[in-house]
Amino acid sequence: MSWKLLNRKNAPNKDEGKYMYALIKETKAFGAEYREVEEKSLAAGEIRIAVEAAAICGTDIHYYKWDQAAENFASAFNVELPLILGHEFAGSIVEVGPGVEDKKVGDRVAIETHIPCGKCYQCQNGDAHNCNSTGIYGTTCDGAFADFAIAPASVAFKLPPSIETAEGALFEPAGVAMRGIDEANIKPGETVLIYGCGPIAIFAIQMARVCGAGTVIAVDINGYRVDMARKFGAVGINSTKDDVYSEVMRIAAARGGVDVVLELTGSPAVYKTVFDLIRREGRLVTIGHPPGEVPINFTKNVNLKGLSVKGIFGRRIWNTWWQLSGLVAGKKLDLMSVVTHRYKYEQHQEAFDMTAGNAGKILFMK
Repeated sequence: MSWKLLNRKNAPNKDEGKYMYALIKETKAFGAEYREVEEKSLAAGEIRIAVEAAAICGTDIHYYKWDQAAENFASAFNVELPLILGHEFAGSIVEVGPGVEDKKVGDRVAIETHIPCGKCYQCQNGDAHNCNSTGIYGTTCDGAFADFAIAPASVAFKLPPSIETAEGALFEPAGVAMRGIDEANIKPGETVLIYGCGPIAIFAIQMARVCGAGTVIAVDINGYRVDMARKFGAVGINSTKDDVYSEVMRIAAARGGVDVVLELTGSPAVYKTVFDLIRREGRLVTIGHPPGEVPINFTKNVNLKGLSVKGIFGRRIWNTWWQLSGLVAGKKLDLMSVVTHRYKYEQHQEAFDMTAGNAGKILFMK
């Protein structure tokens, strides 16, 4: 899926095609350009979606800055520039391509970011979310920070009538939290430690409480986000001011540590101490992606503790989506409460600058 990017004012004949505005990453340098591009025709199996709400993700931030994480993703997934950014979004279908039978014009949908091949061993054995040759929406193909987005109909999830379209734009990141909580297998009354207080962590705090966690502890270096975690019922710890080990072990002393840790920061520094905070036979779920190798003493920290470690890469298709939609429709989760700022695409520089400040989830809205 590639768009023919074209600056309309330089086009030889403006009437030859249809145009739209999109936020485009042109080069491996800081920033992005919001400009007109020519729309492409739909291929078989594709749908065109009028984007109504789209959220900024950590990956978008890396691409916008073009830092080492962006270089890593570009290498791993063969990123080609120019690229329309964005992958957390929802909207209404305005056109369906040849062969699309289960989606129709007017359907409101959110998109699963992982695009499985449907043929490999993983796809045929219930692990399509981790397809052996997966495509990544907004990475291996153009994304959704645009008036219209194109996606395979096979990765479009129909939103239930009771769920707002803007909520649907948060299903992709909330689905990461949902998958992490599901894999953590939280039992009633357990103590859960969440490293990070960003939007996915706030979703996870809500979900852990719904699943019966007795105490949820959340750690971050950003005071605004720690306060936000507290508003959702977590014991907030600011690691720049508090002794994390002392505070956590004070709470979980009787257990010898917490039952579960969800690691969402990807910070290598966390792995130097996180194992000391988990009780014997506890569980560690890793969601954040460290930028490089992280040394771990497996004998001391995993084997002798009987620790269960589970890595997360995306949502289960479609199990996670149904779990999440059930909780949102049942008013057990409030996804929109995590949104603190809304912008137009024209304000993209201000929006991306805000991601480094006092903010929760940031949306681009029509």
